[in-house]
Amino acid sequence: MASRTKIVGIYLLKLVGTIIFLWWALSQIEDKSLLLDHFYAALKSPAWIAAGLGLSGAAILFGALRWHILLRAQEIEVPFFYVVRLTLYGALFNLVSIGAAAGDAAKIFCLIRRRPDKKVEITMSVMVDHLVGFVATSLIFLVFAWGLGTVTTAKDIGGQSSFMAATFVLAGGLAFVAFNFFLCTPRMMAFAERKLPRFIKQPWVQSTTKAIDVFRRNWKMSLSSLAASLVLTSTFFLTFFAALRSLGQDASAPQVLSVMPLVDIMASLPISISGLGVRERTFDYLLNQLTGIPTGMAVAASLIGFLFHSFWGFLGGLAFVTEATRKSTPPSNAADTDE
Repeated sequence: MASRTKIVGIYLLKLVGTIIFLWWALSQIEDKSLLLDHFYAALKSPAWIAAGLGLSGAAILFGALRWHILLRAQEIEVPFFYVVRLTLYGALFNLVSIGAAAGDAAKIFCLIRRRPDKKVEITMSVMVDHLVGFVATSLIFLVFAWGLGTVTTAKDIGGQSSFMAATFVLAGGLAFVAFNFFLCTPRMMAFAERKLPRFIKQPWVQSTTKAIDVFRRNWKMSLSSLAASLVLTSTFFLTFFAALRSLGQDASAPQVLSVMPLVDIMASLPISISGLGVRERTFDYLLNQLTGIPTGMAVAASLIGFLFHSFWGFLGGLAFVTEATRKSTPPSNAADTDE
């Protein structure tokens, strides 16, 4: 009862956060009556709508491929299309629940039911899946924001400071990920065991570090998962480029790829449902720094991009309901031979 009350309380807090941030984003639009017109205008660009849906679908497929590779590195062999189905389930729960952790929990729960002997490995594969995603996001930001010099065109000191702060966070995160993988090597673990024997010999420490070190030893698979992640993350971000183009805006792909890593990180904070409001406000502010696109257009494009990804979440819901119905339907019995 207490846990249910806590979940309801968290959901209500996130609902309040969603309302506040959406109000904040919409309050920046001078003529709010034009927002609906922007959605109608997007429908007149079916090619870009199809591109957005296709890019978000590709993100699902490459997300499944990334996780499938990481599972194989842990010697967990499952069919690829089963992993695709679980990825769709995750998209559904991320969309309708209180946070991204619900999507992870759904995938872990379903796969553990299939492979109960690999609980630790399955859980670690999802954790490393997020780490690989963070690495890909950071690399995309650094390449497009600084490698191409996109952020140097930010309009004011506030925008420049935002990009600089993000650079320190993402670059520091990359160093932290690399350091943690280094710590889990057998040599470092042997050194740590001599210094902290009681802690290192804890079962959960042993199982976790061994699971992480698997990805270092299977470095070819780890690099393959990173390659899949780069495609996944790029296609995910470019759905918002397609949304902007559906509205006739001429923002470039590098500009969108410079902005979206920061937008995605802010939207992942547990302060609104599915990042609504937070995504729109951040997207509007950062994109305006680089392009000067009007707030109404930026907010509409952000919502359209969100709808592209929501489409696959709803498709995941359809797959989930279909699977649940199939399992709950008893098999048809053959004719009773006794009669």
